Amino acid sequence: MFLEEIIIFNYRSCKTLVLNLTENVPNNFIGLNDSGKSTTLSAINLLLGDRPKYNSIAEGNYRSDLSNSPADIDVLNKILEERGLPPFNNEGNATFVIGKLIYKDDEAEDFPDANLSTALAWSIESNIDNVLWYAKVYSQKGAQSYLLMSESEDPLLLWGQNQTRLNKLIKENKVTPEDIENENGKGRFSNFEKLRAIYEKFECSIQWSDYRFAKGDKDIFPSFSLFDWNTSLDEVIATANAIMKGEIDEHLEPIKNQANKSAKQAETAINKKFGELITIIKEVAKDVEGISSKVYFDVKEKIADVMVTKTYSDGPIHLENQGEGLKRQIWFSLIKAKADTSSESVNRFIWAFDEPETHLYPRAQREFFDVLTNIAKGNVQTLISTHSTIFIDKSNLNNIYNIEQEEDGYSVVSGCEDVEAIYNSLNVKNSDFLFHDKFLIVEGDTEQYLIPKLYEIYTGSNLIKDNIQLINIQGKDKWIINKAILEKIMKGFKKSDNQIVYLFDNDMSFVIGEAAIGDNMFFVGVQDIEDSISDEIWLAILNNFYDGTFDFTLEEIQGWKENVPVNTRCNNNQKFYSILKRGIKDKSMVDDVEYDTIDRLPSKGIESAELILQYLDSSEKIPQSIKDAFDKLIDE
Repeated sequence: MFLEEIIIFNYRSCKTLVLNLTENVPNNFIGLNDSGKSTTLSAINLLLGDRPKYNSIAEGNYRSDLSNSPADIDVLNKILEERGLPPFNNEGNATFVIGKLIYKDDEAEDFPDANLSTALAWSIESNIDNVLWYAKVYSQKGAQSYLLMSESEDPLLLWGQNQTRLNKLIKENKVTPEDIENENGKGRFSNFEKLRAIYEKFECSIQWSDYRFAKGDKDIFPSFSLFDWNTSLDEVIATANAIMKGEIDEHLEPIKNQANKSAKQAETAINKKFGELITIIKEVAKDVEGISSKVYFDVKEKIADVMVTKTYSDGPIHLENQGEGLKRQIWFSLIKAKADTSSESVNRFIWAFDEPETHLYPRAQREFFDVLTNIAKGNVQTLISTHSTIFIDKSNLNNIYNIEQEEDGYSVVSGCEDVEAIYNSLNVKNSDFLFHDKFLIVEGDTEQYLIPKLYEIYTGSNLIKDNIQLINIQGKDKWIINKAILEKIMKGFKKSDNQIVYLFDNDMSFVIGEAAIGDNMFFVGVQDIEDSISDEIWLAILNNFYDGTFDFTLEEIQGWKENVPVNTRCNNNQKFYSILKRGIKDKSMVDDVEYDTIDRLPSKGIESAELILQYLDSSEKIPQSIKDAFDKLIDE
């Protein structure tokens, strides 16, 4: 289960903040100090943490986590309405944290065997598949949890009723045994089966309903941990528990099953005893018709302590007695171990890191981010608050969120659509930030649009993710000037031949000259990229584009390509695309088709690139010289 969206309302600087999160890659929050990054992570802890702390003004306490000027509840309800969710009717000022949790089909298969509370089970059944909305509200009255559930207009709150009350409602609402679905097909009806049948007799809608977290429910909610470099022993042990959960569960599951079986047996025995005592009970409590109990044996699992054996130690030593430096090293190593988690694992952990780059030199930062990326591919959803330009440099722009404070002192969040947004968010200069490891130089607009798409098809990745900057030199005549500029920029860094790859139309090779061509230069086609595309692909392009007007043949396309000059620079009207257009015009005269009435192939540029991309849809169709350039880029 992972967190797809979170709504934070009236919490410190996050008066109205909505975040959409990803599952399998790190979610990075950037911004200046006091912009609200740590507050955002703390809000998630309010929703999912084991022991969240919330300050509210009370006698002897003058600190409050409520926003200084709380927004009206109507603002929150507008956000909920946009998502098709019911409103909250709370009066007075309060902090709301609302999360949209997504679970997978293989998780749902385990729900029937889990010891879920009736409230949670009913919420799961009430909502659309694979979605669970969970909310927590904090005020001077304390904390209250809510789930979305199907409920009648006059709330019956059946998930909180005992068997006696449910039986009474069954009689009152004339629910017959045929109305109740027995999921096992045998035995007595469960309370859950009864409440489902009762609700069928009422007009119900999805509503926010009180929810009290039950012990058995923790098995399906994700475990949330907030880490920073002030690592305590408890956090180290918590990380160890998370990593070793599979090994613990292997031995614990049989014990839990036995505990559940024994609990049901105890429950039956206790209820039988209660039945024997009902006469005595009624003498005192005359309105009581029956009394029963629910029994749950709590089987807790955890690593109680961590011991280390050092080179010069006399046996194992309690980690608790070691310095903070060693604790951090052990914690870091445990997180690295977690990175080996299978990508097919069910997501059950959410780990938030508040400025994890602290005290790490650049290489260690890169390694640590790679570790976080690997665990995100497994069963840990990761969230990172950071100032690290290295972390950001290794991230996809789609997974970087800018948090900043507006003039009123409250935080807002926005996506980072380009590098300029990151510059503005972190207030950095060019000298502070190298955004790219390598550079791919292309010649014009067609290539600027076409090449990144072909790179994605060929590598399954993208230029931004692989830290590659695409540069368009805007024509052959600017080659010498732009090459000199690039070499000056790269002076002092790694050898430029290893950092810069040039991918040009082949006619550029005649401009550069054979003596100046290096191993990092790649040239496409006889003259340009259009004539490098196979005859079969051009045949498909033309016959589809002119379907019903012309029928083209491979012989025609081959003939046009033969007219392209070889091993010499030529004018644009001598290149394949121009020859192709003239050939279509000549074909219209031969076939007696009014040329002015037919569609024209787009001019060279983005439009022609879009047309070509419809057919270059697999790696095998990409011209070999382009793939050679890509191999040079990704060759470490």
